[in-house]
Amino acid sequence: MNSRQRVLTALKLEAPDRVPWVEDYISDELVSKLLKRPFKSAPEILVPPEVLEALNLDNIAFMIRPPEFVQRKEMEGINYITEGLIKTREDLRKINLADPYKESFYESACNFLEKCKKDYLALASIRSGIATTYLSMGIDTFSLALYDDLDFVTTLLDMFSEWSAEVARHLSDVGFDAVVVCDDLASKSGPMFSPQIVREVFLPRMRKVASNIKLPWIYHSDGNIAPLLDDLLGLGMNAIANIEPGAMDIEQLKKDYGRKLCLMGNIDLHYTLTMGTPEETEAETKERIEKIGRGGGYILASANSLTRYCKPENVLAINRALLKYGNYPV
Repeated sequence: MNSRQRVLTALKLEAPDRVPWVEDYISDELVSKLLKRPFKSAPEILVPPEVLEALNLDNIAFMIRPPEFVQRKEMEGINYITEGLIKTREDLRKINLADPYKESFYESACNFLEKCKKDYLALASIRSGIATTYLSMGIDTFSLALYDDLDFVTTLLDMFSEWSAEVARHLSDVGFDAVVVCDDLASKSGPMFSPQIVREVFLPRMRKVASNIKLPWIYHSDGNIAPLLDDLLGLGMNAIANIEPGAMDIEQLKKDYGRKLCLMGNIDLHYTLTMGTPEETEAETKERIEKIGRGGGYILASANSLTRYCKPENVLAINRALLKYGNYPV
């Protein structure tokens, strides 16, 4: 199997030749360390093909998301959002989105895929509009407006979700193989919003986007989305990612949902990849492959992404463990 076939097989809940490894973002700083040379990619390239020189990843990734209308500040090399800029209805005039109906809008993605796709899975990273809205408003303003001025919130939600729905409609034509929809709905302890808000306000907008996706797709949220999972399943995703350890029990998810959903991720960022040893990383990777990969329907990945503060030697330990233990039957 080539990489594309391997991932698509896992997304069908079947067993490919080996467990696939997919990441939806790798920092340029980490890539530089892995390649042992300076490296810088375009902002929209989330997983560059150059990293495949060092890792047996099965994908490349490209971002097509609406901009976040926020203030940012860089601290210790990390770019943080400090404040949302859409505080009032008058601020809606600041929203200026590129036209997703124009063929020229997708030119950079087409060029990237033409040059880099080869036999790898080409992953498009999009949003459904939820996270873009609460980030652009700021979580405090957003949360208060849900109760004080819901129409303001839904106006902005509709702007972003309708934009993303049109983007989603074009992704297969552009040449992508799969899609990841990234919208965090939870913290480690549980959902950030009530099930009522999710069902009545978020899901109708998320459904607009999901109904336009013609490719296999993955839903990503940080934190514990277990209380929302049955509702989210109605969107029709093929997989959930990245299943944060300590927030969700991936072994229980395999028992409860393994016949409905491919599971992706769960290699810990809080300790293993960032503070642990290569031996600990290899052991954790081996355990995920053997317990969650059994029978198919598992994609190896970090619990969020491969960030600048991941130890390169630990990322390489994932690679070693994958090649050592990842072939089927596991």
